[in-house]
Amino acid sequence: MERFALAAHAPSEVRAKAAEIVARDEYKLEAVKGDATWHLDILSELIYWILKPFRWIFSLTEGLPEALRWVIVIVLGVLLLLITSHIVYSIFQSLDNRKRVASLTDKNAHRRLDPRKLEGLADEAAAQRDFITAVRLLFRAGVLRLEQQENKPHRPGTTNRELLRRYQKQPALGDLLRLFVDMIDRKWYGDEVCTDGDYAACRSAHDDLCRLTRRKPDVHGA
Repeated sequence: MERFALAAHAPSEVRAKAAEIVARDEYKLEAVKGDATWHLDILSELIYWILKPFRWIFSLTEGLPEALRWVIVIVLGVLLLLITSHIVYSIFQSLDNRKRVASLTDKNAHRRLDPRKLEGLADEAAAQRDFITAVRLLFRAGVLRLEQQENKPHRPGTTNRELLRRYQKQPALGDLLRLFVDMIDRKWYGDEVCTDGDYAACRSAHDDLCRLTRRKPDVHGA
């Protein structure tokens, strides 16, 4: 009976039904093909822009012998490749060097840094009336002296406030460090001007800190 029912449909109705089925999304073969080759389109676009300067050079040399035109294009292409390779190599080399320097600094910073040198630099900065730099150098020298006395370097990245919390159970030492930290917060991170009086106060505090660590300062020591 089903065969007779199908036969009863006109050919036009069958074609319309077939067209409806083929029009469904799962039968859109062109769209699938386009989705599958999008990377080829991007690659062809990239090649187009890479070759565009060479086509411009080739057209610019019109009138010269054909062989010479190709030689010019090839030589320029090789030069471009070498320059690009050199730039990429230099960038990676620079990044690698920075990593090595940072690594060496982390490992040897406390071996190479000398608080006496920092104290001398602080005096030089103060002589040039760069008092906030002088204060920061003195603070760094004082922290190094503490590390040397304890024979235990502080954790890399330790903040000034963390140092205060570490030495809060030692009131005399904590007060000296707090003077430096507050001064740096207001004069370096804030908008206040660091004066010669501020530096003198920090120099006196640094001398006291050196006495507490049983190491007298080598520059203007007490």
